[in-house]
Amino acid sequence: MTPEHQDRLRPIGYTPLIGQGLAQLDTAGTAMRVTEVHRDSVVLHDGDHESRGQALPALARTATLAGESLAVGDWVLARTDDYGALWVTARMAPVTQIARRASDGARQCLVSNVDTALLVMGLDGDFNLRRLERYLAMVQGAGVWPVVVLTKRDITDSAE
Repeated sequence: MTPEHQDRLRPIGYTPLIGQGLAQLDTAGTAMRVTEVHRDSVVLHDGDHESRGQALPALARTATLAGESLAVGDWVLARTDDYGALWVTARMAPVTQIARRASDGARQCLVSNVDTALLVMGLDGDFNLRRLERYLAMVQGAGVWPVVVLTKRDITDSAE
């Protein structure tokens, strides 16, 4: 990867550690970051622009079997085919990953490769201390720094 490409990726989270992880992948492609995940596609950012792409079927199948589908924040290698379609060819193992258990017991990744999580909760009737504790445990268990943001102080009388 050229220094110019590294400079373009830096504002979206590229670090030397990410560079090492991407270098260990055994496939060719351009380093990109997943910014959106949809049922049949992903949106990838190359440091300058976002583009819609898809995971190669073999990559998607392997990830599904391992219980690790693509998530927002993942670093991937992608390439454009002869018809102009963008394909994710490889996924770097995440440095951090916040995940939860779905109702069927399956592991569901919420986000990968983040340093800080903003836990936002209103002080109105929806405030729930036990929920906040669960969120804190989930985030800290993933090795991510939590920041609690309490909102709606102005519309409640019992914020203390």
